[in-house]
Amino acid sequence: MNSLVSPSAAARRRLPAFLTHPSVLVGGLLILSVALMALAAPLLGTIDPSRIEPAMRLKPPSELAWFGTDLFGRDVYSRAVYGARSSILIGLCVAATSLLIGVAIGLVTGYFRWVDAIVMRIMDGLMAIPTFLLAIALVSLTRASVTTVVVALTIPEIPRVVRLVRSVVLTVREESFVEAAISVGTSTPKILVRHILPSTYAPLMVLGTYICASAILIEAGLSFLGTGLPPEIPSWGNMISEGRTFFQVAPRLVFLPSLFLALTVLGINLLGDGLRDTLDPRIAKRM
Repeated sequence: MNSLVSPSAAARRRLPAFLTHPSVLVGGLLILSVALMALAAPLLGTIDPSRIEPAMRLKPPSELAWFGTDLFGRDVYSRAVYGARSSILIGLCVAATSLLIGVAIGLVTGYFRWVDAIVMRIMDGLMAIPTFLLAIALVSLTRASVTTVVVALTIPEIPRVVRLVRSVVLTVREESFVEAAISVGTSTPKILVRHILPSTYAPLMVLGTYICASAILIEAGLSFLGTGLPPEIPSWGNMISEGRTFFQVAPRLVFLPSLFLALTVLGINLLGDGLRDTLDPRIAKRM
C-alpha cells in the first residue's frame, strides 16, 4: 500500500519537520532579512546609489555616509543595500528559469527512451564546459546587462536540472501507481504532470537553492572581473572590484559588500541543507 501513496501526500506529512528544522529557520531568516532590505532600500536611510560627487571621494564614515564614500564619491552603504536587489533578482531568475526548462526537458528525456540518447549527449557536452568560462564567453559576446547575465548563468545550470529530473523519472515510471495510470488509459501528459512530476519536488527544491547561491556568487565574480553587470548598476561584485585598489587604506569599501554577499549565500546554503535533511527520506529516518 505504501507504494500507492502519492508523493505529494508524503511531502505534506513531513511539513512539520521542515518548518522546525534549525537550518531552515536560520537560513530562511537570513534570506528574508536580505530580501526585506532589498525591497525597503529607499526607507533604510539610503541615497541615490549612482549619484557621483567628486568632492566627496573616499571620505571616511560619517553621519552623511555611514560607511564612507568610494572613488567617485558614491555612498558605500547605499550601493551595498541596493546591490542586494541585483543579486537576489539574478539568483531567483536563474534558478526559476533553469528549473522550468530543465524539468520540461528532463521529464520528456526520462520517459521516452528514444529521446534520452540524443538529449543527454547534448547535456553532457554542455556540462563539459566550465560554468564560469561559458558565462564569461556569453557575456563578452553581448552587451553587459541583467538579462545577459541571467541567460549566461542559466544555460550551464539546465543540464544539472535535466540529469536530476531524468534520474527521478527513470525510477518513478516503474512504480505501481504509474503502471496503474497507464493501464486505465491515462494520457502521457497527465501521467508526467500528475504522477511523475510531484516526485521531483523535493530534490528540485534543494537543487534550486544551490543554483540560486551559485548564480549569486558567479555574478559577483563576473562583475569583479568587469564582465558582469555594468558599473552604473549597484552590484556587490562591482563594489568589491572597485574597492580592492584602495583596500589597504579603506578596507570598508570591500568589507560591507563582502559581508552581505557572504550572509546571503550562507542563508541560501543553510536553507538548502535543511530542505535536504527533511525532504530526503533516508536522512530524515536518521534524525
